[in-house]
Amino acid sequence: MPPKPVKSAEQIAAIRDLARILSDLLAWSLALVKPGVRTIALDSAIERRMRELGVHGPCKGYRGFPSVSCISVNDQVTHGIPDNTLLAPGDIVDIDLVIEKNGFFADMSRTIPVGKASEDTLRLIRVTEECLAYGIAAAKNGAHLGDIGQAVQRHAEKNGYAVVRDYCGHFIGLAMHEDPLVPNIGKKGKGLRLEPGMILCIEPMINEKGYAVTTHGWDARTSDGSLSSRCEHMVLITPEGNEVLTRFP
Repeated sequence: MPPKPVKSAEQIAAIRDLARILSDLLAWSLALVKPGVRTIALDSAIERRMRELGVHGPCKGYRGFPSVSCISVNDQVTHGIPDNTLLAPGDIVDIDLVIEKNGFFADMSRTIPVGKASEDTLRLIRVTEECLAYGIAAAKNGAHLGDIGQAVQRHAEKNGYAVVRDYCGHFIGLAMHEDPLVPNIGKKGKGLRLEPGMILCIEPMINEKGYAVTTHGWDARTSDGSLSSRCEHMVLITPEGNEVLTRFP
């Protein structure tokens, strides 16, 4: 069996510091989102900011991915490659960032509206963040990965939305993606039992309509063209429960 993904106290301290830097970087990046901005311009600004902060963007070059950020717009579920897409009022955009420093990694994302969005769009974003909160509440010492998936799935479907099956969360810290995966669907009591020292990324991807995704290369979109919202936090399992290492402003 593979070793359990438990981090030492020294590793946790370094990862916690990096998560703090990433939280500030994502907030800075999201503040640049405005109608008329191209996603490639956002990525260029983010890359410059990473250099100023002394961190590396490991997404760039990962299996040929060309950018430091994943920027997904409207029906893009994840892994959107920044390009000449022009953001328009009413769009939604997810910025997903990973940073690395001294062999440690941090990862988070958030979806926001571009300018003024419809009430239905804002509801999708809000419920997705609620799904994240429910997933985090379920991620505690002695719980199982299935508890997280069940909490996310139950809240999304109760609100009439669909949970993406093709992509999910993961463990993190010493690599950008560590096993095991953290699905957004599941059954209580199933999967790996969580222990103090584990750090995982919980990242619900919630579709407005069906859960099916069509993927071409990196580009992953809802098969029915409906909107998709996602958000992501890093969570440390502690003896008392958990600690959310990343934060939204």
